[in-house]
Amino acid sequence: MDGYNVDFSAVDKVLKDITDSKESFGQYVDMIISGNEKFSFEGLFNNIAGIFKSEIAGVKGLFAEMIVIIIIASIFINFSKSLKSKQVSETGFYVTYMLMFMLLSVTFMRLTDTAGDILDNLLAFMQALIPSFFLTVTYITGSSTAVVFYQSALGVIGIVDMCIVKIFLPAVNMYFIFAMLNPLLSEDFFSKLITLMEKFISWGLKGVFTLVAGIGLMQGMVIPAAEGMKRGIFGKALSSVPGVGNTVGQVAESVYGAGILIKNAVGVSGLIVIVVICAVPMVKFLVYSLVMQAGAAITQPAANDERMIDCLSAAAKASKMLFYVVGMAAVLFIITIAIVTLSTGIGM
Repeated sequence: MDGYNVDFSAVDKVLKDITDSKESFGQYVDMIISGNEKFSFEGLFNNIAGIFKSEIAGVKGLFAEMIVIIIIASIFINFSKSLKSKQVSETGFYVTYMLMFMLLSVTFMRLTDTAGDILDNLLAFMQALIPSFFLTVTYITGSSTAVVFYQSALGVIGIVDMCIVKIFLPAVNMYFIFAMLNPLLSEDFFSKLITLMEKFISWGLKGVFTLVAGIGLMQGMVIPAAEGMKRGIFGKALSSVPGVGNTVGQVAESVYGAGILIKNAVGVSGLIVIVVICAVPMVKFLVYSLVMQAGAAITQPAANDERMIDCLSAAAKASKMLFYVVGMAAVLFIITIAIVTLSTGIGM
């Protein structure tokens, strides 16, 4: 980049592959530094609201199909009751349940593929951003402090890849399969396993968040304080040089302040890109979960069979879990960048 010599070519390559943005990452940084109105919170909120409306309009077909299947199931059940034929009732239920199962399974597979793609995009972006970001951190704090934070950031990438991508995302898929299969069985075989998997995902995500946030906060409290003490001693030594001490000190403070501005702009730009990457899919997961919950609530009086409602409720909960999984990955990266950005700006 002109003016502060930070190479964002790797970040730009990733952005070109995963987003439709025409601006480069360096242009984002320049706009942050200059206070461009394009990054206003009001504009970001309006964009997310627009995405939400668009997704609501896009799932109208799914909602209508679910309602039709529930109505067909209730007709089968009521008709069989009038004939006093349990076999007809069960046959009608299994036919309509399989229709619902196929509809929800295809939808959930698409959501899962989306979640996997977004997690891969987040990992690729962070792997490209970290070297450039910590180059600016090194310029401000010195190599020793930057190395510690750099290792922590790499650790967070490893945690997201190992825990969220390879453990929790497949666990959500397994939860969906067992939750959809259980109502088909003659007895309640998997309810305890389903509850256990739900708690494993929920507690596991909370545990990962606590671990990353705790380590980051401890580093943010201890390391910058030691670095600040060193810089304070160095600044006083510069100011005490006879004749040119004040001038040298003022120049050093100016350069240091400019470095802080650049480092903060890179960090904020990274946060914005993470939000941009995750906004659309997370809204999609949330909308699909709400639509399925609404379908279960509206059709419950007419369903005449709790198993069909349990099917919709399970699909809604699985979609919400995808929301939490992707959201947790984004939050971990946001926390990492935010802690480094806020902790590495100690004056001289």
